[in-house]
Amino acid sequence: MLSITEEFFSVKNDITLKGTLAIPQIDQEQFPAIIMINGSGSADRDGNMKKPKLITNLYKELAHFITNLGFITLRYDKRSVGESEGNPFTSGMEDLVTDVKSMVTFLRQHPKVKGKEIILLGHSEGCILATRVSEEIEDIAGLILLGGAGTNLAEPMDYQNQLLLEEIQRMKGLKGKLLRKLVTKEKINKQTQQLHKKLEQSSGDFIRMSMKKIPAKWFREHFAYKSEDVLHALERANCPILAITGDKDVQMDIAELSHLQQLDKNDVTVVSIKDMDHMLKEYSGEKTILNIIKQYKKEATDPIHFQLKEELVTWLHANYLQK
Repeated sequence: MLSITEEFFSVKNDITLKGTLAIPQIDQEQFPAIIMINGSGSADRDGNMKKPKLITNLYKELAHFITNLGFITLRYDKRSVGESEGNPFTSGMEDLVTDVKSMVTFLRQHPKVKGKEIILLGHSEGCILATRVSEEIEDIAGLILLGGAGTNLAEPMDYQNQLLLEEIQRMKGLKGKLLRKLVTKEKINKQTQQLHKKLEQSSGDFIRMSMKKIPAKWFREHFAYKSEDVLHALERANCPILAITGDKDVQMDIAELSHLQQLDKNDVTVVSIKDMDHMLKEYSGEKTILNIIKQYKKEATDPIHFQLKEELVTWLHANYLQK
């Protein structure tokens, strides 16, 4: 394994974002670089959350694995998370896109980075953001899309609701009977319709529903970016694309990968991984929505799925390290 040096940095736009560079310690003037783009939620640059408390170091482990291959990796606290400034209820999807673009600019000014070899690696929502950025920065060198490729935000939400209903139908005993009465397809559809209606009628940064504060701007901008727009952007992307999803992912439908396979492009690599969940860990149990946090906590210290590592090594070597 290579020796790695970490550097802390700040990038200032309308707010200040804080992050970490991992740099290989070998005798080489410049390196290709990879920007890691988090999923939704409150996970910090390392992949750890305070509420609910979940310490996985997912993004740190992934970054160090890639840096050991000969890349500089950049991971950062997205706005309102960790050491970065911002308010989660006033931040929209386009604000997050702007933040990614600012990281590209930062890396292009870094003396150790090959400015034309910057790759975006998105996880979950980060896949959407990476795709959106590729439309505005045409010379991105590559896209790695993990657990979220080829779809917008709305379709994974529908998929999760579908899995929830199926899981409740399978449940036995009194708990199953109670949940089948409380959680029905009709009730979920009604709640979804109410959310969309209220979002459409809103213009502010947030709304309130059932006593909860909801980031309306974030939802509106995501819903406006349709799955057709995502696929069109990927089809036009002038760079290699690697899309990977696990068959035990309950937050992203693995069937969405088929849309990427249908694109008329030779530089798209699509991989489905057996027994990999949304946290990129090996999981051989039954899919669950109701107990997903319990599952993630149980596997928190497990390594990233071995096949994911193999696929990353193969793709990165073929496209960037053998040139």
